[in-house]
Amino acid sequence: MALRLSFVNFWNGAFTAANNAFFLLYAFQSACGEIEITQEISSADVVVSSVCGRQPVPREKTILFVGENVRPNLATCRYALSFDYDSYDGRNFRLPLWWWRLAWPGFAEYWDRRPPAMPGHPHGHEQLIPIETLMQPRSDAQLAARKFCVLIASHPEGLRINLFHALRTLGPVAGFGRVFGNVLLQSKFEVLPSFRFCLCPENGVYPGYHTEKIVDAWYGGCIPLYSGDRLLSLDFNPAALVNYQDYLDTARFLAEVRRLDSDPVALAAMYAQPLLLRRPSLDPLLNFLREAVAIIRSSGSNA
Repeated sequence: MALRLSFVNFWNGAFTAANNAFFLLYAFQSACGEIEITQEISSADVVVSSVCGRQPVPREKTILFVGENVRPNLATCRYALSFDYDSYDGRNFRLPLWWWRLAWPGFAEYWDRRPPAMPGHPHGHEQLIPIETLMQPRSDAQLAARKFCVLIASHPEGLRINLFHALRTLGPVAGFGRVFGNVLLQSKFEVLPSFRFCLCPENGVYPGYHTEKIVDAWYGGCIPLYSGDRLLSLDFNPAALVNYQDYLDTARFLAEVRRLDSDPVALAAMYAQPLLLRRPSLDPLLNFLREAVAIIRSSGSNA
């Protein structure tokens, strides 16, 4: 019997599961087989709820998807998919958003079903990233000849803007995105290879909160100038980037960027570092979903 899923409380706008929750559909289908999407919560086997709305959901059959830097509220759901490292006794699975950017086996079929990027919208122009590429060293004999730095951003988060202006004391920093009134309507991967560094801070610092920013910057051919949780070594190779959170001082951060940029050997050494030291696996996620769905369905049949 097909698993009936209902998606509620996701981001505003023309959200549909097929167009916007394609990674979740891929994961549920990989874990549980055939699925059906229903708009009726009452007829769903499992409700997948996010944090962008206030529609009431039945706690006992809800899996919460938290795509933001907040902890899951397990008083409102049976299980959760979040950035949180804490499993809360098996009820939460850490699902970082950068996984949505990877070319998992069979995922391209879901990715390719997406509608074309909306006119004027900054997202949806990039292709999936091969996992193997992130695990291999890089080299570029012309690295030092590239332009200095770029920031692609939609939100004027305070630290992001402060670092943007601070870095301009070292060299020209190009800006693209809504912050600059200059939305990039093409793949970032067509722009990033022209720069040595990419300033790519997260919107906030939270344990486990790592989005696509660091992955896109590295895959785009830059050295990431990042700001994010210092536990990033559980996901990434810290030797492949500069993390502002290791300095917590703009002057010290700038001094490290200046040191790298003035030393071609040090610059090339960091550039050569792979971003991933361990291959990520979907198996733990699929096992979590299978068990969660089985328990929810079992509870429903006994109600």
